[in-house]
Amino acid sequence: MDTIETRVLVVGGSLVGLSTAVFLAQHGIRCTLVERHPSTSIHPRAVGYYPRTVELLRQVGLEDVAKKEAAGYETHRTRAGVESLAGEPLFSREELDGDSDLGDLTPARLLMLTQDRLEPLLRARAEERGADLRFGTELLAFAQDDDGVTAVVRDDDGVRLVRADYLVGCDGPRSLIRKTVGVPCEGQGVISRHLSIAFHADLHEVLGERRYSVVHVKNAEVMGILVHDDTLTGGVLIVGYDPVNGESVDDFTDERCAALVRAAIGRDDIQVTIRSRWPWDMAEQVATRFAVGRVLLAGDAAHVIPPTGAYGANTGIADAHNLAWKLALVLSGTAGDGLLATYEEERHPVGSFAARQGALTLASRSGKATGKQQEETADALTVTMGLPYRSAAVVPDGKADRLPQAYDPRALHGEPGTRAPHVWLEHGGEPICTLDLFGREFVLLAGEQASAWTQAARDAAERLDVPLTARLIMPHSSQAAGDATGEETLADPSGGWHEAYGLEPQGALLVRPDGVVAWRSIGAGQAGEETATLIDVLETVLARSAEDDGHEQTEILQAGRADHDN
Repeated sequence: MDTIETRVLVVGGSLVGLSTAVFLAQHGIRCTLVERHPSTSIHPRAVGYYPRTVELLRQVGLEDVAKKEAAGYETHRTRAGVESLAGEPLFSREELDGDSDLGDLTPARLLMLTQDRLEPLLRARAEERGADLRFGTELLAFAQDDDGVTAVVRDDDGVRLVRADYLVGCDGPRSLIRKTVGVPCEGQGVISRHLSIAFHADLHEVLGERRYSVVHVKNAEVMGILVHDDTLTGGVLIVGYDPVNGESVDDFTDERCAALVRAAIGRDDIQVTIRSRWPWDMAEQVATRFAVGRVLLAGDAAHVIPPTGAYGANTGIADAHNLAWKLALVLSGTAGDGLLATYEEERHPVGSFAARQGALTLASRSGKATGKQQEETADALTVTMGLPYRSAAVVPDGKADRLPQAYDPRALHGEPGTRAPHVWLEHGGEPICTLDLFGREFVLLAGEQASAWTQAARDAAERLDVPLTARLIMPHSSQAAGDATGEETLADPSGGWHEAYGLEPQGALLVRPDGVVAWRSIGAGQAGEETATLIDVLETVLARSAEDDGHEQTEILQAGRADHDN
């Protein structure tokens, strides 16, 4: 039997699996991906991606590509309730209120694009960067041992083996991988059952100049959700069915589906062609574990989130992003195996919170939320940008420890475990976003009086053989002086960098490859001990022992911070 050798086997070629392949390739890891379907999704499915997800696409060069593909959706920003699409809205509101005013928080914007059109972009980028993508290939079984995972897969040419160091399960809510490793799920479970009906129909006359992101339809003939595409020649209608009442998917013939679509549109004279239909369960469930040995779970295999709130795909893509750099550093020998344990430490609370928020949003939009549930419901930016990580890959500074589970991202200022803030800087007279500094390696950013930290970072990185770049952030008028010293400098023309990152001019912070702050010294470190401090920080974050690196462990992780914790 033929055997395929690979570092990482990704099972599932939908949004999360393809994102995993892209992010791994970003870090130089060529994975093998298997997907039982012959190609990417033929169903529209997910449609909205929040700014944080777009920031992650930006890191791998896909933001502009995706925005170009989504140009037709640019005005699809209104969620409305109607009796039919032909009627006037009974209510309406803008998706992600204030999206046009997010410039202080992020350079990205809400992206509206159906999943069947985003997946090919991810696939192309993964293949371009060397990923081995095998569509039409089904996982039959697998087993893990101390050294790796052996899987049995089947394609048109027969059955073969795959030997990998790690397996990432992105195989959806009914995950074979999750079941095989014996991981149960917690939560409400199935809330309701639904059928999505993709259709062709000319909606130009019905819509006129109106454009919607999502339409809630309710009349005597149909109740459901309608999403039209940017060509105005089709869309998806989502309706519910109840097996308890004897209803099944088989009841939805092409004729009945077409009638439901016409009722939702509000015109009997429109020709409707049914493209496809697919059943799915609205559920709230989270796997109790995201990692078992060398098997890791991501996306719907790890957490199933009610689509209200649109957190499912966004949370899954963020799983892939968090996992990829950790796998890459462990596989390269730069990090210890313990770094992978922080994947579950960091992403399980996020998946649980997002699933709960999806359920709360569902209750709120259906008018069934209690007063307490309404108080517990967070906004989309908080859910997608405002959850601090607490794990062994984050060195606390005393302030992040006091943060709640979720926080308004505008109130975050470089606390360890949080997303590094967006600030516009300059390099060589050209603007550069701080977020564009992150993605491939560790980055140390230091105030203009903190050259001791930048030199220490370079020394620590050389000693530990860790990919790291150190930069001084200088006042605009001082950049030339900084450049003259040989320092890597960036200019802060707005003067707002210190406040955004919660640092004094003598302070510094270390940002992980995923753009999350790993450590911060608000002010100056203990003189002469900066290198030892950063060696300890890196060893902690990377789960490396001092013995492995040939020096004694120091006890000064809090150096330079004690005076600032109160």
